[in-house]
Amino acid sequence: MEGRVTIESLPYEVLERILTDIRVKVEDIVSCCVTCKYLCGVCQRNSLWKRKFSQHYPYTYSYSESICKEKVDWKAKYASLYRCKKKLIQCILALSRTFVWSMYHDYEWPDIPRRALDLYETLFLDDLGDANLFYILDECYNIMKTGPQCMDLTLKHYAGKLYSHVYERCVINAEWKKFIEQPEESLKYSYEEGLLWVVVSLQPIRSEPQSKKVRIMLDKLASESLCYIRQKYPDNPLCNKMETKCEFLTGNVSYWKGEHCSEIVQAVHYVIKHEYGFKINNSLYESRPDHYCVDQVLINRKGSSKLLLVIESCVANRLGVHIEVHKNVTGHVLDTWKLYFVGQDGVSGYLNACEICKKDPSSLSIVMSEWQEGQTVDALGMCQSIIQQIVFLAECWLKGERWQAGEPVLYDLLDEETYNQPIRLLFTAWQHVEHWKMSRLYHYMHQLLNINKSHQTQGKLLHLSILLRINSKDTLEKLLEFRRRMGQPPNTMRDLLRMLASVDKRARTRVSELKNLLSTAVTSYSSLNPLASVPWPHGWPGGEMVQKRRVDRKSWQVQFAVGEVLEQRGGDLCVVYDWDSMCVESEDTLVLMGETGLAHGTDQPFYRVLTDGGSARYLAQENLRHARHPQHLKNPLIGRYFTAFIYPFYIPNPQKAYEYPEDANIREQNALTLKLKFAVNE
Repeated sequence: MEGRVTIESLPYEVLERILTDIRVKVEDIVSCCVTCKYLCGVCQRNSLWKRKFSQHYPYTYSYSESICKEKVDWKAKYASLYRCKKKLIQCILALSRTFVWSMYHDYEWPDIPRRALDLYETLFLDDLGDANLFYILDECYNIMKTGPQCMDLTLKHYAGKLYSHVYERCVINAEWKKFIEQPEESLKYSYEEGLLWVVVSLQPIRSEPQSKKVRIMLDKLASESLCYIRQKYPDNPLCNKMETKCEFLTGNVSYWKGEHCSEIVQAVHYVIKHEYGFKINNSLYESRPDHYCVDQVLINRKGSSKLLLVIESCVANRLGVHIEVHKNVTGHVLDTWKLYFVGQDGVSGYLNACEICKKDPSSLSIVMSEWQEGQTVDALGMCQSIIQQIVFLAECWLKGERWQAGEPVLYDLLDEETYNQPIRLLFTAWQHVEHWKMSRLYHYMHQLLNINKSHQTQGKLLHLSILLRINSKDTLEKLLEFRRRMGQPPNTMRDLLRMLASVDKRARTRVSELKNLLSTAVTSYSSLNPLASVPWPHGWPGGEMVQKRRVDRKSWQVQFAVGEVLEQRGGDLCVVYDWDSMCVESEDTLVLMGETGLAHGTDQPFYRVLTDGGSARYLAQENLRHARHPQHLKNPLIGRYFTAFIYPFYIPNPQKAYEYPEDANIREQNALTLKLKFAVNE
């Protein structure tokens, strides 16, 4: 009779493979340690903890691997990082309690100033040394991605703020420095490395290394192009070569003669454009940053014409053709690009339009039959042009109009001559755009400033800093000095001086308050837990808040409460985060929000809501109703006002709970009424 098969009869390699699965938590491994000696021995293996460490802290793991030459006790290292997690959560919640502030009620700090986020860069310096920033990056990502999606919204929101800040310091700047430190000859045509940096700078999301995925996809396109060349051009010498693609990469010199290079480039264009069906998107209204990120373009097979051209050059380079990108010297942000090949024998030329593209007007922006000699675009210029176009699209996006490609007019308050506009116009513009869109534009502008140190970029960035109220006093002083150098008119200088004198002194103390919180021992996690229903303290930075109560006839007409999920006209869902007993916005704002032709006019309650599409709106009560199926919404600002979604409504953070003390009971009453109403109807 055979013996019983137990877990101890399994080889330790199999058990280790099971425990290293990403779905197995560290707490489960610790529990396995106390079951038996055999499992305890497996759970103590250094290779197991090395794998778990690399899964949970990939940036810290990469940094530790690069500097540690000796054997590392990965279990002890994991335990040291795990102990830091509680302190980091406490400090993030301290950040949220200091800077949770409505963008409509306090214009001074609608976003966290960068100098406040700088305080976290030395948080674990004594414990972790130079790995401090990498640990914060990994742990913030774990906070954002773990747990239910609709819980701990405030913690995840501010962890995302800190993650973006540290990601820029650790990854984006490091990748850019590594990119520009290449030898001058290889840097000039390193289009592929430039595209990968654009992905890192525009999509700060931790995932599998993008370079590996991109190169695999480009290799696949090169293989398909080689098959097409063998069918279409059997006399091409590339068909008789059996070398790998790496042997064809000969730097800045083509492997083939000019006539053969022309055939290869035409074949690459045909495979990408017509066999794989890559589509061009030149519509400014529909364009997104994904259309300029090579990884997303290769997956979705849709992107800007410039990016598709660079992809063709990367594929042709794999087949032994040296490709340059040329542009017409118009100087406009939407200038035209074209591919220029140089053969081994010195024969060169531009890529001509194929017969199919000539019949498709949308493709002529890639390959134009009429072309004069253009100017070479190097890898640095390519990155700069892509970021410039992203900024241009973001400005058009803020304007909210359907712009046509090539139209020379830019957003009137954020164009190249921004520093000549009176500052008060920018404050007017602030009231007509969503804050998170401005923050995204600020991020793109900051990336452009890293590439191009021009006065125009600096001036636009300073104005955006004013709009976002980032480091108010210092930014005003920098802007004042900048405009003085640019010969600013006297009336605008007077406006700046008046603004500089009116900066609220209490607002400047918020960073010092946060610094004191971080320097002193935070009392406990529960005292900073945003789920705790405690009044907002008057002594907290920002001063005493005004409570909204239903005390008059107007406020009695307010049917909905803060945190309720409602349905707009058209069926889209939204959540209320503020209400007014009557309209307090201008007529222009109502037109912008589409609130025209109201049956009850403006003498009715209005609500500020966050939509499921990611924007903020100001809607009348007659255009809202309770949602039949409430659910968690995807909006980047939800974590700023709410802590969790507990069906069927959101739980406001302490600030909102204090500001609207009566809305909690109304939410409960409405939820019970709707539950009974829908139950009867069903």
